[in-house]
Amino acid sequence: MITKNISKYLAMFFMVCGMAANTACTSDEDPFFTAGEDDYPRILNTDIPEGKDGEPGVLMTIERTQNFQFDVMVTPVKYTTVTWLIDDEQVAEGLSIDTPVLAGEHLVKIVAATTKGLETSRTCKLVVLPAEGDPSLASDGKSRWLTIGSTKTIACTNATNVTKVFVGKQEASNVAFANGKLTFTVPSMAEGEYTVVIEADGARYGCGVFTVSNTEYVDPGVKETVLWEGSTEINWGEANVTVSAADMANVPVGATIRLVYEMADMPDGYHALRITTPWWGDNAEDQIVAQFDLTADTPNPFEFTYTAANKAIVDERGGMLIVGYGYKLTKVVAVENIAPAETTLWEGGIEINWGDANVTVSAADMANVPVGATVHVYYQMADMPDGYHALRITTPWWGDNAEDQIVAQFDLTADTANPYDFTYTEANKAIVDERGGMLLVGYGYKLTKVTFSK
Repeated sequence: MITKNISKYLAMFFMVCGMAANTACTSDEDPFFTAGEDDYPRILNTDIPEGKDGEPGVLMTIERTQNFQFDVMVTPVKYTTVTWLIDDEQVAEGLSIDTPVLAGEHLVKIVAATTKGLETSRTCKLVVLPAEGDPSLASDGKSRWLTIGSTKTIACTNATNVTKVFVGKQEASNVAFANGKLTFTVPSMAEGEYTVVIEADGARYGCGVFTVSNTEYVDPGVKETVLWEGSTEINWGEANVTVSAADMANVPVGATIRLVYEMADMPDGYHALRITTPWWGDNAEDQIVAQFDLTADTPNPFEFTYTAANKAIVDERGGMLIVGYGYKLTKVVAVENIAPAETTLWEGGIEINWGDANVTVSAADMANVPVGATVHVYYQMADMPDGYHALRITTPWWGDNAEDQIVAQFDLTADTANPYDFTYTEANKAIVDERGGMLLVGYGYKLTKVTFSK
């Protein structure tokens, strides 16, 4: 009798334990099972970066040939709909996304909304690297500056034909492609930063971020000074333009003088230009630029180099006089080449020796380096017994694949430029942001300074 009772109690005990275990499993699977339709939605992922200084963090970096794949967890899951937006365009709905994305840097917004209209969202960046052999556009600052309404010409590689250009969501007009040059008219749109997409050889490719502006590009290594601006119909002594000696005093020898003009419609078809001084004079030594006929083949603007001989007569004779016939002068500009300002990222004296001694430039410092900037690496060659010297620029993750490198490893020789310069690309920035900085490694050299210029 006792044995039967014990058996009955044991069976009840195991049944209760089983029920408790089932309840615990349900709770583990849905720890927020008590959240209801009236509760505020939450996105529970801890792997979505918060970002810094108001800039969204980089969620992931993938290649163009990979789909963007990601899953989110939300609560209350039974009453919440998730939508996915890439660059403000909805591309998916649901707890998961699996979609192809063009190369470039994209803004991803994940929106969770309940049936009662309550909503929350998370925003981050997705970096998509171009695949090897993809069509690409020149990455220098001037190429990536688009002046609204102007005709833009950009070098384009790895394409046999380009038929369409999109700046953001606006389609450009007058698209032409020949001899590796893409030409189009920049559409009218708000100023800002936009991704440019091209349709080449029947497919679309992202080509990175471009600046759209109402103003012309100003080279950071060039200083432009307007010496005169107006609208004067040049007609020999009756109408001409003088740039005073005081204004010319600030123009250094070697500068470029640029004249912007418009050809006038003359009954006799004659147009001429002379650049002299208030003394006029007909001898060669009296002229800054000897008189010549303006034709349809004359460059506009017309430019010449300001020589020491030019400066001597301008200083002596009271300025520069622009005369001639049959054209309207609108602007005179002095253009000087100046060394771009460099910002120091790191300075010291480290004998680089692979993992034993190297230099890291932090992600925080690298955040100030814009895409398209030139990074300058200053070094001294060390006297190595084996005569071997090598340089690699990577990240703290190291890695031996091409996509892990900022500059792939190469041998330093007497012919290597010093400083060694490279352009900081979107792909470089993506892995530097993701992997915590830039690492300079190698062997057989002393690193002394790392700078950048825009």
